[in-house]
Amino acid sequence: MSIFPQGAELLQVLEKESKLPGPAANLSLLKQFLKEATAEQVALCLSVLDKKPDPDSPATFVAMCGVAASANPEVLRKAANSDNKRIRESAALGFQNLGLKDLGKLYSTFESWENANLLEKRCIAATLCEGALIKTPEMAEKILGVLNEYMELIELEKKVKSDEYKVFKKAMGYCISVAVAASPEKGKEFFEGWMRSPSSEIRWVLSENLKHDRLRKMDSVWADAQIEALSDVE
Repeated sequence: MSIFPQGAELLQVLEKESKLPGPAANLSLLKQFLKEATAEQVALCLSVLDKKPDPDSPATFVAMCGVAASANPEVLRKAANSDNKRIRESAALGFQNLGLKDLGKLYSTFESWENANLLEKRCIAATLCEGALIKTPEMAEKILGVLNEYMELIELEKKVKSDEYKVFKKAMGYCISVAVAASPEKGKEFFEGWMRSPSSEIRWVLSENLKHDRLRKMDSVWADAQIEALSDVE
């Protein structure tokens, strides 16, 4: 039985327990909502999106709950393009939830996104680079293939950096470490290949990924060698 009330009381409870404004929203409550919410509760929370709440407002948490619990790929895709960073994060959570139920459907959904923009690519990377979704070496290799395409975009970036590009690049600063740790042999090969790039943008992405403990846990000697190699270049 759901602990969440119906109607306007639901919105009041979620706002009160949101932990916003603050550095981090109440993700444990959001995940509980994701598991227990009814279609009516999800729709009610999604209605808050139309008001375009401030990212640090309690109302944004209500919208986050609706997005994360939505099973509608089009709703999630729209949320992935939001100006609100917390809503974008919730879109990735929503897609991850879909993937846990049907990974094949998740892949086919993303493959149908022709001409995906940078915010949508950011969502794809953030969604797929989740340990719970990388269940086999084959899945890890497939994700590395997607990330390789995205690294090529970064390497070719010549224009003045847009806000969307910065958001995309920041996500790549941690996504790669997840995929590499999930498939160390192929992951190291992928990583070392990009170490040869002369692009300062690529080196930044690689350096950011090396800050994550998962790569040191995977192979501390290897991680230290990559850090040293990047330092030599810089």
